[in-house]
Amino acid sequence: MPTRRVFLRMATAQGIALPAACGVLYDMANAAPAGAAIPAHTPSNAPAHAPAHKGALRPEPGLEPAHAQIMRDFMHPKLELTRLLHEAAEIEHALMAQYLYAAFSLKVEYEAVRGTGAPTADDLVGVAVQEMQHLGAVNRLLVDLGAAPHMGRQDFPYEPDLYPFPFQLEPLSRHSLAKYVFTEAPEGALDPKHAQTAEDRRFLAELKTVLGRETRPNHVGTLYGTIIDLVSELQAMPDNNQLPDLEMWKVKLEDIKGEGEVDHYQFFRNLFMGRHAGFAGHPDIWSLSPGDAAYPSFKLPLDPSAYKGHPNEIEDPVALGLAWLGNLEYWTALCLLDIHYREDGDAALDLARAHMLGPLWSLGTHLPKLGTGIPFDPLSLGYAPGRTPRESVQFTATLVREAAQVARVLERHLPSDFPIDQHADTIAALENDLVALLPNGNTHR
Repeated sequence: MPTRRVFLRMATAQGIALPAACGVLYDMANAAPAGAAIPAHTPSNAPAHAPAHKGALRPEPGLEPAHAQIMRDFMHPKLELTRLLHEAAEIEHALMAQYLYAAFSLKVEYEAVRGTGAPTADDLVGVAVQEMQHLGAVNRLLVDLGAAPHMGRQDFPYEPDLYPFPFQLEPLSRHSLAKYVFTEAPEGALDPKHAQTAEDRRFLAELKTVLGRETRPNHVGTLYGTIIDLVSELQAMPDNNQLPDLEMWKVKLEDIKGEGEVDHYQFFRNLFMGRHAGFAGHPDIWSLSPGDAAYPSFKLPLDPSAYKGHPNEIEDPVALGLAWLGNLEYWTALCLLDIHYREDGDAALDLARAHMLGPLWSLGTHLPKLGTGIPFDPLSLGYAPGRTPRESVQFTATLVREAAQVARVLERHLPSDFPIDQHADTIAALENDLVALLPNGNTHR
């Protein structure tokens, strides 16, 4: 699959202040006679945001970041902010799917590592839920700015420009944990000069051994720093009276950035070193062979797909059917979340949670026993395909009916805890409670 357009470069302050395509115009403006006007929204002398990398390309012999910054595409801060919020939404969405796949790969003995679904930095599902909350915050800011929410992402595997490793679905292992630790590390945490204890030195040595030379720059922290700077730039514009409370949004964005750089880093570091309480009784858990019954995760494929004809199509017909049903539940949750972000009503959010913690959870924990996992395939139709909000709700109801039909066909293969009545409850809500789902009276818009 072709890689995405690279928009991260080793940039000068000039390149950050103006879009790359405007470089010649910038030079011409500098050469213009004194007094020549420059648009107020073109911050030609704006300082670049100081990078706050969560890890990156390492100069030998450590693991510390090389400094790079985000090349600007648009002069107007609202356009650039919308662009980067789309990038942030795709990253948070992909992280959520990766962490859920890893969590569901765990065997029942390690349920304490998997978690129960509460948002916390103490277990894998909790961290995935926090990534989902980050996705929600990014989408709410998009909506506050008058843009549509962005629930889409690319297919696995793909290599985003901001992330130090290709996104891929894989079972939990020491290698995958090394990548997550590296990605979530705050600035300076992987610098050997800051290693204060023998444990710190051992951790850095083992991380370097596991990762080898596969690391590359990580700019997720820089992405959020740049987004915060753009919010400030938007605040300073003269026509900002129609904007939301941007000061509040800067605080929320700083919280998102800090949550990953501190709590998630410590969590993944403890898992990588085998120190999580959920590994009790196995002091050197990662020294076990993946074939050992006590090894934490099932052996699952990388980046499986339930799409027929996909190169990574799941082969077993029962597992394929259940995985397709898992896709339908995943897509239903995303469509419901899209409704929620656009209209800010709790009814759609409650239904999305019911599908994630009900059918999706049931299939997610069952499929690894069949040798695969929920593939989290992307939906090419998008998650709000209707011409109006009402028609998008009706589309979602049709999607749930399809899930109900597939579940009936597969009923004898469903896990015992699959809540098969959830489909009827959701369809009834979507058909009968449009006013509750679209609280602003937009059922016909």
